[in-house]
Amino acid sequence: MNSFRIFGSLLALVVLFGLIAGCSQSKQASGTSSVVRTDQTEGDGATDDQQTASSSETMNPSENSKEAAKESVKDQQDEVVPQQAKSSEDKEGSGPVLSPSASEQPEERGLSIDELRKKLSAATNPDAVVKATDAIGRLRGQGRSALPDLLKLTADADPRVRWHAARSVGLIGEDAVSSIPALLTLLQDADPVVATQAAAAIGHIREDDDLKSLSDADKELYADAVTQLVGTLVHNDARVRRACLRSLRSLDPSPEQLMPVVDTVFASQDPASILPVLQSIADMGSEAVPFLVERLKLPQGRFWASVAITEIGPGAAGATQALIEALPESALDEQLHEVFALAAIGEGAQSAGEALVKLYSDGDSSLHGPILYAIGKMKYRDAESVLTQTVAEESPLSATAAWALAKINPDDSALVGDAVKRMRAQCQSESVFERAAAASALSDLSASMDTTQRQSLGIFLENMLVDTSGPVQEAAAAAIVRLGGDSVPAILSLLKDTQTQFFALGIASAIGEPASEAVADIVGLLDSKDDEIVHEAILALAAIGPASAAASDRLLTILNESVRNQDEVETRLHYAAAYCLGRIGSPAAKKALPRLKELSASSDGMQATVAIWAVLQITPDDQEQFENAVPLLIEALTSEVQTVRLEATIALGDLGPQANDAVPAIELVSEDDPVRTIRLAAQQALEKIRAD
Repeated sequence: MNSFRIFGSLLALVVLFGLIAGCSQSKQASGTSSVVRTDQTEGDGATDDQQTASSSETMNPSENSKEAAKESVKDQQDEVVPQQAKSSEDKEGSGPVLSPSASEQPEERGLSIDELRKKLSAATNPDAVVKATDAIGRLRGQGRSALPDLLKLTADADPRVRWHAARSVGLIGEDAVSSIPALLTLLQDADPVVATQAAAAIGHIREDDDLKSLSDADKELYADAVTQLVGTLVHNDARVRRACLRSLRSLDPSPEQLMPVVDTVFASQDPASILPVLQSIADMGSEAVPFLVERLKLPQGRFWASVAITEIGPGAAGATQALIEALPESALDEQLHEVFALAAIGEGAQSAGEALVKLYSDGDSSLHGPILYAIGKMKYRDAESVLTQTVAEESPLSATAAWALAKINPDDSALVGDAVKRMRAQCQSESVFERAAAASALSDLSASMDTTQRQSLGIFLENMLVDTSGPVQEAAAAAIVRLGGDSVPAILSLLKDTQTQFFALGIASAIGEPASEAVADIVGLLDSKDDEIVHEAILALAAIGPASAAASDRLLTILNESVRNQDEVETRLHYAAAYCLGRIGSPAAKKALPRLKELSASSDGMQATVAIWAVLQITPDDQEQFENAVPLLIEALTSEVQTVRLEATIALGDLGPQANDAVPAIELVSEDDPVRTIRLAAQQALEKIRAD
């Protein structure tokens, strides 16, 4: 359990902007920040969309500003995405999308199970096997006679065949319950997609098995499944973890059955292995809350349950009462993270206000800073007298209390002004931790400022980007991003300084279209002799979208330049230029169509995919490209790069029923992609493909 304590202390600094003042120096010594980039690969297959780092080391801006900028400017909730994906943000389903497409070929829909088994037996290549396998799965329970065939295919040498077979076994439902041992074996498959589908299939079987009472044999199978699914929660691939969690929810084990297994698995793992599990739990959002509430009732589970709730944030409001009840029974470090959790829930946790005020009065003094912070996040008005008194005392806690008062009274210009003044002063602190926290706190107050004040704040924060500390640079960059379009004056200033250009381009990428006023200055950087600057500038222009039309000619020039000897830098510029032209769209990018069509036949799979995607964005009615586009876009769904997966998903959806062959692959993305927005985009794509 000690390892959990260490791990939790680090994570707390990741998910909160900090205990602005009043914390002990031992807690200030470790500064961490959460950095996410939509243009970076996700690591081990498809790892979490948030990478955590803990470091109190300083950075030399003259030598490391590029690296710091590339690692620090990021959208905080993987939201730097096209509008198409955002439009369905509130529609995320809790389970897999299993409805057959209305556009399936009549030939395949009309085949009987016997005919499909013959077709499967006669298949001579993986593509034919996969099509027949999927068709059997669409028959659901009527396909049960093909179970032996499907189980045989789960041992096929081709991983694509294995995962389609596992998927179809799950679709058959309760009649496939005897297949659970084979599916459990696949949890250890070397291919994470196979393991993902095996885990999901177990949940599908249990969902279909609606018997009120199970036989002893089936109970034993499901109990073994619970144990092995929990054990697989520490898998290094986020898709596998999510599928295991989803199936565990379907199996609905009792806390008495589940928690001892969880404790055993977690106790044997390094904290670094547990972090992805907690992130996967948090990624379930409000659906994970009942599970976490039960965990809060047990002393050994409060710590990590609080950490997961903190990650979920406002969606975990249902855990408020359980956190209130846990506070007086918890150890000090557990109380700290329970306070953090209530702060993350925010206004939905106001019912905990009285308990926090009592803890402020009777609890350990090291909790004072976090409690004041939580009160501010919750906007708990009944604590105003405590806050006012703390501000008047001019103690190390006064800045935090002033900030909390301003959060509770955002329309009180005097209180907001006092908090801003104190936070600006704290930005000059010798403490790295306090400077970083103050930058975040200032942006948190920006909603109470007018446009002029927000623009002024952006200019103020830009000076912190040359701070000698990485965490301060990161906090300042993230704070500027949150200013949205009001950060443009700061961006324009930052673009003029070679030391801060990377920050400026990253901020523009995160803001997107509202940064359009900076297009001319960013286009000017396309002629830089620094290829990294050029690459970042192209990505910024792509994020801005159609308003970057002025860059079209220069982008086409880059695209026309040959890639010599598979040069990695030149290849990356080609990818980025093609992507940016697609984002700019018609009519500005039409002149690039001949070159893009040429590149769509490239032997470089990534280049071909990006190019054909761009063609379809510029000329969405180009029927000639459809046949070549679908296979490439299906392949792109497995890319390690978030942006590629997202754009491929949206493009397939835009193809409508003609992308029917992509349905199984898109279903996989909709269920198991580690990035929530990509899952939402996949669900929307499925709706378009299945439209009558």
